[in-house]
Amino acid sequence: MNRGVIKAAVASDLGAGTQHEWLETDGLGGFAMGTVAGPATRRYHSLLCSATTPPTGRMVLINRLEEWIEGESLSTHAYVGAMHPDGHRRLAEFRLDPWPLWVYEVAGRVVERCVIMVAGRSLCLVGWRLVAGTATTVWARPLGSGRDYHALQRRNPAVNLHADVDAGRVRLSPYPGVPAITLQFDRAGVFRAEPDWFCNFDYARERERGLDAVEDLWTPGELGLPLVPGKTTWLVLSTEQGEVDADALVAAERARRAALASAEPGDFRARLRLAADQFVVRRGGGRSIVAGYPWFTDWGRDAFISLGGLGPGDAALERDVLLAFAPRVEAGLIPNRFVDDGDLPEYNSVDAPLWFVLAACRYLRRTGDRATFHTQLLPAARQIFDAFLDESTRYHIGVDDDGLVHAAEPGLQLTWMDAKVGDWVVTPRMGKPVEIQALWVAALEAVAVAVADGEQAWAHELGERAAWARSSFTSAFWDEGRGWLHDVVDGPRRDSTLRPNQLYALGLGRPMLGPTEAERVLSACERELLTKVGLRSRARGDGYRGHYDGDVRMRDGAYHEGTVWPYLLGIWADACQRVRGAVAPELLDGLRAHLDRHGQLAEIFDGDEPHLPRGCPAQAWSVAEALRIARGDFGV
Repeated sequence: MNRGVIKAAVASDLGAGTQHEWLETDGLGGFAMGTVAGPATRRYHSLLCSATTPPTGRMVLINRLEEWIEGESLSTHAYVGAMHPDGHRRLAEFRLDPWPLWVYEVAGRVVERCVIMVAGRSLCLVGWRLVAGTATTVWARPLGSGRDYHALQRRNPAVNLHADVDAGRVRLSPYPGVPAITLQFDRAGVFRAEPDWFCNFDYARERERGLDAVEDLWTPGELGLPLVPGKTTWLVLSTEQGEVDADALVAAERARRAALASAEPGDFRARLRLAADQFVVRRGGGRSIVAGYPWFTDWGRDAFISLGGLGPGDAALERDVLLAFAPRVEAGLIPNRFVDDGDLPEYNSVDAPLWFVLAACRYLRRTGDRATFHTQLLPAARQIFDAFLDESTRYHIGVDDDGLVHAAEPGLQLTWMDAKVGDWVVTPRMGKPVEIQALWVAALEAVAVAVADGEQAWAHELGERAAWARSSFTSAFWDEGRGWLHDVVDGPRRDSTLRPNQLYALGLGRPMLGPTEAERVLSACERELLTKVGLRSRARGDGYRGHYDGDVRMRDGAYHEGTVWPYLLGIWADACQRVRGAVAPELLDGLRAHLDRHGQLAEIFDGDEPHLPRGCPAQAWSVAEALRIARGDFGV
């Protein structure tokens, strides 16, 4: 593959080159991340961000390196009011295949520099390779913090900058309670202890987001590493203590990624598979799915939707993810997300438990693993159904006399449209949200099929409940004048804002509308919501926000009020397949172009053209749903 090649004109340009980000992950929740041109623009940009309680408890340990060869820099940093030094000017090319790699023309030489994280290891390898020119020394000064990855560090007297030095190894313990950091390098290299502070790094993306944006970083000194033709010189940044064979680790990681790519026919699918792999993380003795990098942990809703694309070919992953959540059912609810600080998970979601049920039934269909399904997954599904039916859930979630699900708790956001600023719920959807009805019916029908052979009476009851909800749905939600479905029904109140949520009533299972009405919904959504990179979260008009920018309040005010979500292409494709019998072959062209440039798919895009990427630069369900569509695997 020739993935993500960026030539000098873009890579070395501080405007364009800082808009392109790269990502490496370790399968534990840790990551390395930065911009192609070099300057860090986020507090999260770092070389060693380690998950202390995988996949959570992330700490930024080593932020970046200052690097130079014979007095000519490879680095560029953004300081308040200045860019220094000028390493970006020597950048000739950037590539993403099979990991981030920079090509520099420096001091009369051509030097390749790469950054690699290895699955299952809390370490980052930085390598330099002399491609053309005579032997020399590459110098590297580690710049670090040792902080929670959401925080920032300022110069302080509490830091310990003493370095324990041995042949080819430097060990740092900057703060109590922070993992010790090991720097491992060629024994022919040297370390010069020069503890100091570099102050006033300026993070442009944080400033744009209305957040604190200035940080100070400490350094223990500088490393001089031999650079000779035909050999990669490695610097290993790690929280591990043992000796690391960098060449062996890199060879194994190269083979692992090649196997992942080869499992998917076609370059686009292979690149999506590699992108998807970055979200798979260890949780306890199993695995889970991180919703997005750099700031999300694992979320129930996101994980179950993402399994639609990540699950095929990896039944063990499906099982692990489902079993990570199944024991945690409380009052009929599944954790909405696991939080960073290790406290109890959050349960403020009406749809996560229904997505769990659908994912469990899909796992049974794919694998035939009836033992896991009946002994561990079905009991959780039964708890969910029982709690919904007798209204023993939280937040007034339950089934009304018409067979439809209501969810209403003032001040809480219970669906995926969950933006909230202080007491302001940006997109209040109290009552009966349209997609929740589709999820409820689909979950009932899926379990009815799954238990039909062994529990005929219960299967019949579930089918009757689904039919009851279906019979109430059209009269409650159909808006004949507009030609689409209400987004929320709450007693006499009808919210007829055109949103993509109604597509679930067409694509999750057998459509809940007749053919004529279903086509009218598709046509309206196609006309007003569909873009080249996803679907708008609402139609243009009063209340629409076409740009996701500004401070927290402005951004959250646009999050579900016009912002484009790529993952919604999945349910759009499902709906088109069920209603029209076909999916447009060019549906993924916009995301293909974005993947080519960035190696990942963003969480969201502006609703207005040119649809700039926003939010998390790497989002699991964006990638997973694109992969599912690319496979032609429609329906849950």
